[in-house]
Amino acid sequence: MVDGDHNIRLKALNLFENSSLGASVLFIPILANTLTGSYMLVGMIAAGYGITQAFSYAYFGRVADRAGAMVRFVRLGFLASSLAFFAHVLAYDGLTLMLVRLAAGVTTGMYAGAMLALSHDKGNNGKLAGVVSFGSLGWLMGTIASSMVQQLSNSYALAFILAGSIFLAGFITSLGLKVGPAVSKARIVVGSSLLHLARKNCRIYASFMLRHVGAAATWSIFPIFLNQELRLNSIELGSIYALNALTQFLFMNTVMKRVRSDANTHMLIQIGVLLSSVVFLLYYSSSTYMHIIPAQILLGISWSMLYLGSLYILLNRSNDGEKASSTALLESSMSISIIIGSLVGGIVAEFAGLRSVMLLSSLLCFASFVITVNDWRMRMRGPMSIKLQNISHNLSSRYARMLKHLTS
Repeated sequence: MVDGDHNIRLKALNLFENSSLGASVLFIPILANTLTGSYMLVGMIAAGYGITQAFSYAYFGRVADRAGAMVRFVRLGFLASSLAFFAHVLAYDGLTLMLVRLAAGVTTGMYAGAMLALSHDKGNNGKLAGVVSFGSLGWLMGTIASSMVQQLSNSYALAFILAGSIFLAGFITSLGLKVGPAVSKARIVVGSSLLHLARKNCRIYASFMLRHVGAAATWSIFPIFLNQELRLNSIELGSIYALNALTQFLFMNTVMKRVRSDANTHMLIQIGVLLSSVVFLLYYSSSTYMHIIPAQILLGISWSMLYLGSLYILLNRSNDGEKASSTALLESSMSISIIIGSLVGGIVAEFAGLRSVMLLSSLLCFASFVITVNDWRMRMRGPMSIKLQNISHNLSSRYARMLKHLTS
């Protein structure tokens, strides 16, 4: 019963975290533009947040592993994040907003690695999938809630108060987390440096980053594409984003909870990045709202496979003193990818058009697929390796033919 309560609290924390981030993310660019009047400064504020978050993920994940006190870092992170998001209300110019966004980047990186480590049991991927799935549900709930609050009150401040309150609720929930004696009293000896972990898992991080750079490039212009080229209204825009989150939640709680073997995990990552490539090709060729719907469903499935598959491999490979560090590095790579991808997306869109960004995203995802295939081929020998190579070669050939057809 105690373990059941612990698991429920971890799901609630993932729900609260992503609800809060979703509640604030819609209005931060608008607030930044209002306070600065400069698109360049809006980009700098966004980049500042991503940079501090990336360093915070890596640093606090490492410290949590060294201290062996995962629960303590979850509590500290949620309390600090609550204060940081409440502080958004106090921003009155570009400088003060930059400062609170830098602080938010630090605080949201405090708990991530520790919470993922707490959510994983060796040999039980289903527990992690169940916990992470509530993040997708939370993102959906947070964006809807903040949109309603802003619409009714015509105040961005209330949206940030909502975000801070949700993090505070998460802190209160974290107080009931069980602290095991091995975690609370014993310091775990950590033999591997962050550099060693990065080298050990370099292909996982590289393929993940490459895919996410491509994705971030498209996300930077995606709302503009939907609004200007496909002429979607506000309700249709909201439904497009909601469908992706809902698909993730359902897929993680069904298919991804049943993944057990390491071979299946590697195959899921390969399928995930290849499906991501197909998703961006579908965006590239879409002309109506109905074309986007199947793409969003595929997107939810592909992201679930890639993200959870990567976490499964990292956590199952890691020793007890490496779990928070290895997963935190994955989160860091995501933050860095968003910065790079956003810059790339803006530049390509400026000189080559919106649809060119999606084509580039598809190519980057396919490059990620090639990396994952090579990684798994190096780790396997014998008949199974040959079979996987043949499957990968067939998929590559079909992708190349599809790309040639769409671009001809």
